[in-house]
Amino acid sequence: MISALQQLVRTADSAIASIYLSCFRERDGLISFLFHSLFEDEQEIRRNLVDPLQRTTVEKLRRLIRYYQRHGYQFISPIDVLSGLGSGGKYALITFDDGYYNNIRALPVLEEFHVPAVFFVSTEHVRKNKCFWWDVLYRERSAQGASHGRIYREGIAMKSLRTEQIEEVLQARFGKDAFIPRSELDRPFTPEELREFATHPLVRLGNHTANHAILTNYTNEQMRSQMVDAQDDIFAMTGIRPSAIAYPNGAHSGDVLSACGDVGLKVGFTIRPEKHSLPVDIHSPDLLRLGRFSPHGWGPIEPQCRTYRSDLPLYGLFRDGYLKLFRGMSSQ
Repeated sequence: MISALQQLVRTADSAIASIYLSCFRERDGLISFLFHSLFEDEQEIRRNLVDPLQRTTVEKLRRLIRYYQRHGYQFISPIDVLSGLGSGGKYALITFDDGYYNNIRALPVLEEFHVPAVFFVSTEHVRKNKCFWWDVLYRERSAQGASHGRIYREGIAMKSLRTEQIEEVLQARFGKDAFIPRSELDRPFTPEELREFATHPLVRLGNHTANHAILTNYTNEQMRSQMVDAQDDIFAMTGIRPSAIAYPNGAHSGDVLSACGDVGLKVGFTIRPEKHSLPVDIHSPDLLRLGRFSPHGWGPIEPQCRTYRSDLPLYGLFRDGYLKLFRGMSSQ
């Protein structure tokens, strides 16, 4: 039922966006995008080695960038945001979460259009060559014949736990080898690969905690340790100390935002789908809770791109109500 409602709202959003953009000039702003894995094609998605999440293919990424450049958007990085964005201009920012090795597939596309992207890395996965827990759940439960909806609900239930607890549960269910990567598709970068990847002129690295920690499930001390350890790990592996963080699952709080400042993180990204108004105040706490849109691969990318440009979005409001009603969560 929720899936049907989501599709209904997205369809309405797209129709409203078409009308709005044909009648009015869109306001200037910053639109950020969230991606995870990057697939070559639909056949690779159907191998069920990883949770497909957004089903993003290389071609979908290419078409999104081309669309926004044709509509006058300039692609930027968090450093540009920290330098200040004035009241005139249309900006876009590409982010990838987690640290999948398959993200290397983005490089030819970034080079083709000369745009940067930020890759937020969960460092313990890189150091230990460890699969992400949602991929383990999806792979193993798919092999057992569970439906996508059932697997999704099981994953949602686990998000109230700390990552270490989730991993213990899954190892008990699927064996001690469950977190060993099965292919190039489901593995994270190695430290050596991440070091080389970080030298690319269009690559920026960001903090995604040490263990993909949903920070609001942790004590203040544990939460700070997750961020500090990730900062230290990235510096040890690449010589870079990030200024930006993407909160796993978008989860943040006042304590999390306060800790970011202490750790040296100045820009933070949630998963709330929203366009950020200009100008950007580099001293505003809002800089630590920038929204991101998550383009999906279930349909054409261009209508989604048009919807994100609209200044009358419905999906963000629907999502807020859904989270509060069905999952007991505040907007993130």
